[in-house]
Amino acid sequence: MPYLLSAALLGVPCAKSADADFPTWAYPRCDRTPPAIAPDNSRLLSVQGSKVHFTAADLARASVAPDWFPPEHAKMPAVVAASGSDKKFACAYCHLPDGAGRPENAKIAGLSTAYITAQVRNIHTQERRPAKPGWTPSALMKDAIADLTDDDIATAAEYFSRQKTNSFVTVTEREYVPQHGVLCGIFIPAEGHAVPLRQAILEMPIDVERFERRDPHTRYVAYVPKGSVERGRTLASTGDNGRTQPCAGCHGADLRSGSELEGPPLAGRFASYLFRQLYGFKSGARAGDSAQPMLSVVANLTPAEMIDLAAYAASLNP
Repeated sequence: MPYLLSAALLGVPCAKSADADFPTWAYPRCDRTPPAIAPDNSRLLSVQGSKVHFTAADLARASVAPDWFPPEHAKMPAVVAASGSDKKFACAYCHLPDGAGRPENAKIAGLSTAYITAQVRNIHTQERRPAKPGWTPSALMKDAIADLTDDDIATAAEYFSRQKTNSFVTVTEREYVPQHGVLCGIFIPAEGHAVPLRQAILEMPIDVERFERRDPHTRYVAYVPKGSVERGRTLASTGDNGRTQPCAGCHGADLRSGSELEGPPLAGRFASYLFRQLYGFKSGARAGDSAQPMLSVVANLTPAEMIDLAAYAASLNP
């Protein structure tokens, strides 16, 4: 598959880059190389609970989204289901037909049409960029939207905004975490002894086969530092005596937002994704007018506190 690669052991997830303060763990590498063996187009594959079948070749074709559970969402518009070019990824290939997304991209189900539209435009103008230049999932997104018309964007945004938001992530506090490898932009379980988590989030699918088949029911675990959920709850609800701003004003007391609130819903989103956004605001990778309300929020936050906030928000029921 073009987006998912064989595992390579990483060791501890908080390995340092050339910049000792950069959270390398939040941006797992992606060495995209052609598969050694062409995907099989003869054997039919399935996932639990689905009556649909695809071949490995079908699943490797990123320009068309495999849809395992059509009854669970509205009919996909053409612009969501397929990209129209073998060189570009379909919207629903990465974000899945129900908008559930995956840790290396975004859960966009239930976000408002206006918010989705604004973010797509910000990515196009590069007002919204990955904090790690050239990070593959973000580069694929940028390429995927490059030729979309305003009508295309509006159609896709309206579709995803109407999808139900679900969470298949369990947030678990640990000092030591399972050994792990890396696919394209995400960690996966691997053989070996446990390693210290330190200040990081290790988020990965429990069943790698279901993940590789792009099953929207794939379950994930997000390992976070001990005490981070409660620390995040305190920061989010009180601002910790002015260290940051309480989240309720923009995102709602339960972080589920609402039509009268400016911020998007955060509850039940992927923890590693949420951290990347907070870090992006702090680093300046997310800029422009739409980023302005967040600049004072993140101004005094440390990466450890961003982990706490991400862990808390991810632990909530969407």
